[in-house]
Amino acid sequence: MFMKKIGVVAIAFNESVDLPGFLAHLVSWVDEIIIIDDGSTDNSRRIAADFGDKVKFIQNKRKKGEYFSHQRNKGIKIATSDWLLHMDIDERVSSELSREIIEAINTEKYDAYKFRRLNYFFHRPMKGGGWSDWNLVHLARRDVLNFSGMFHEKIELSVGVERVGQLVNKMHHFNDKSYRDRLSKSLIYQEELVSYLEKKQIRISYFNLLLAVIKEFVIKFIYKKGFRDGLPGFISAFHSCFAVFRSYVLVWENQNKIERTELEKLFGE
Repeated sequence: MFMKKIGVVAIAFNESVDLPGFLAHLVSWVDEIIIIDDGSTDNSRRIAADFGDKVKFIQNKRKKGEYFSHQRNKGIKIATSDWLLHMDIDERVSSELSREIIEAINTEKYDAYKFRRLNYFFHRPMKGGGWSDWNLVHLARRDVLNFSGMFHEKIELSVGVERVGQLVNKMHHFNDKSYRDRLSKSLIYQEELVSYLEKKQIRISYFNLLLAVIKEFVIKFIYKKGFRDGLPGFISAFHSCFAVFRSYVLVWENQNKIERTELEKLFGE
């Protein structure tokens, strides 16, 4: 039987800490690895070169108006494999998942597959709090999947849901190197919520600000059982509700902005 070729597409920026482990878990069983780099200033390129010809390290810094989805789509265009596994550099494929992937893409039963992640927070695998909700199509035939959206990419499939299968084994996702790293990412990701609130033209008030923050905590810590993860689960839930708080405040500020020039006028009276 002709074995389908499998490639990996990932996006990167200063990934020298995670890149060796990422590549080491892939080079033995995939046919190509496409890394679209967003202008790294560390030694990521040299690390990639050490893993041989399977790895294509493409430096292509995002232009104004481009998001992570654009970078992933660039990788799809460069890749030549029959199937593509879309990953982050801080993800790891277990031996069980790699065997399942190879078997799945050679059955020709589906054109794409969903899989779940085992997400880590403070370097601990998380059971609740919404960390296990992720179940998306990141394995597909090269010609059926593209990405859109801002920072959390949206999936665009050219096939129907009946052509999408489900994998059993999970992808391990290490996430942040530290909580400081999580805070930096949170400032980027909150722009999605800000954009949503502004698009919906939601007026920010005492009531909906307080309700949104409380609701986020209750959902993450109680409804989605973040309490199962102990103090890290509590921190995670509180972090999420504070991210909502910041987003609502940014929108409120835009809706009730007082320009600096107005202050100068008042001061001069």
